[in-house]
Amino acid sequence: MTHRLGRVLALACAIAAVSAPAAHAQQTLNLSVGYVLFPSEGRAETDVLLIEHADLLFEANEFSGRTIGGEWLMPIRPRVEAGVSVAYWQRTVQTVHARLVNADGSSVPREMALRQVPIALTARFLPLGQAYRVQPYVGAGLAMVNWSFSESGDFVNANGRVFRNEQYSAAGSAFGPVMLLGLRVAGERVAYGLEGRYQRARGSFGPSFAHVRDPDIDLHGWTVQVTAGMRFGD
Repeated sequence: MTHRLGRVLALACAIAAVSAPAAHAQQTLNLSVGYVLFPSEGRAETDVLLIEHADLLFEANEFSGRTIGGEWLMPIRPRVEAGVSVAYWQRTVQTVHARLVNADGSSVPREMALRQVPIALTARFLPLGQAYRVQPYVGAGLAMVNWSFSESGDFVNANGRVFRNEQYSAAGSAFGPVMLLGLRVAGERVAYGLEGRYQRARGSFGPSFAHVRDPDIDLHGWTVQVTAGMRFGD
């Protein structure tokens, strides 16, 4: 993976070296559309989705889905930019109990919904600065992830008793690092590009949630997105 990314960046730099130079270092207001890759592997042992997976028929990666966002970028050094971004992502997963059915043979249903609104402060390094239209970059920063999670439907306790039509919900904010790698093509007034962004954070439910003791929600994952922006200023 590292070697492949290195080859991509080397190719990007070679293309940039022969591309027409951009006029000035400018601020950029970006809009982005992408896809959140919510992983099933590598989840914390206390993650509520990992705990529920023992009883319900679903995979955590079913929460993967489309995201939209925006970002403001401002040059602070010839090869360094600061940015602030916000994104929105929400997914709902329908599932059933893995081993228990109702007396009439029907499934015991459950619905789970997860929403994230990450707000990130980042700094990115552009090896070539804004001197060329093709601009590879890497960056890192801190994200505050506003999240909400809910479960509704029928719940089963350890003794096999079914609790009908229950609803549980929780919300909070979690902080964690964010890293990014991207490539953009910048003109005088517009810019577009491709970016990969990795986020790591964990939200807390408190002592219990939905018949589960001391759970949390693991919010780590990759976002792959395309960006399009307007450039302004000198």
